[in-house]
Amino acid sequence: MNETLILLATFVGVLLFSTVIVGRIASQREMASRLTDAASDSDAVGGSYYSTASEITDDRYGVFVKNYFNVVRKDANSNSLPNRLLRAGFFSPQASTIFQTARAVISVLVLLGTFLVFEHYLVSVSRPLAILISMLCGGLVFFIHGIVLERMGVAKEKAYRRIFPDFMDMLIVCVDAGLSVEAAADRVAREFMSTRPDFGLHLSIMMLEVRGGRRLRDALTNLATRLRIDEARSLAVLFRQSEELGSSVTKSLRVYSKEMRQMRILRAEEKANALPIKMLFPLATCLFPLSLIIVLMPIIMRVASMLKSMTPG
Repeated sequence: MNETLILLATFVGVLLFSTVIVGRIASQREMASRLTDAASDSDAVGGSYYSTASEITDDRYGVFVKNYFNVVRKDANSNSLPNRLLRAGFFSPQASTIFQTARAVISVLVLLGTFLVFEHYLVSVSRPLAILISMLCGGLVFFIHGIVLERMGVAKEKAYRRIFPDFMDMLIVCVDAGLSVEAAADRVAREFMSTRPDFGLHLSIMMLEVRGGRRLRDALTNLATRLRIDEARSLAVLFRQSEELGSSVTKSLRVYSKEMRQMRILRAEEKANALPIKMLFPLATCLFPLSLIIVLMPIIMRVASMLKSMTPG
């Protein structure tokens, strides 16, 4: 039992040590990249792009917005854990700590649970092999958390892509009512805060960038980078072309909104057309054998009874 405790303690220690080392190496690389790019960024932007955001505390979501700006200021790596949590919709300042703690605790619990199963129910397995399998299960669960977080981020991207045409429609309504494009975007952002807070937070961040001196098209480009949707980037290009060519922004928005609706219908039709192919395998593996048994079973029983009656004696 002492050897088991020593091995478990060693595994937990190595796991925590490797997590700390990987985080330290990633932070050093990020610091090096920020130092090399700081001069060019300050010249291009004309100062710090992200403000301290210390004044963003006027509502209950102010802490989340402030945490976003703090993460973006300190972490330039888009694949780091804080940025991945932001993409998945976790804006709380304690999100990273809670995630790391939950991942470590669940991994240790899976390790101990797997070892207890081998110890009490699969006694034929040797103890070293049971410890090795338990460690592999704990390590697998440790890395599965990252995969689940990435999948949650992808699901958020799909949800934002589905809701973006609604944002366009509300923007057109506000512009038709006489508001400027910036005022209309700010009004739509405040409206989404009450219906879809996750998407409304990103729009509020975009409007804070505009108030800080950014052009709306540049803020939309940054929004597209955060949400990873091409529709917002295309909208930024649309604003740029409207400014350069002097065309009507309202007409351009209306045409682009109609195209987005058509694209959403085309994606829905594409999924509907792919549905029969996806249903072919479960139908062939589940329903077809049962149908075959239902059809052939009476025939087999009749043939068996006929053969039994024809048997002499």
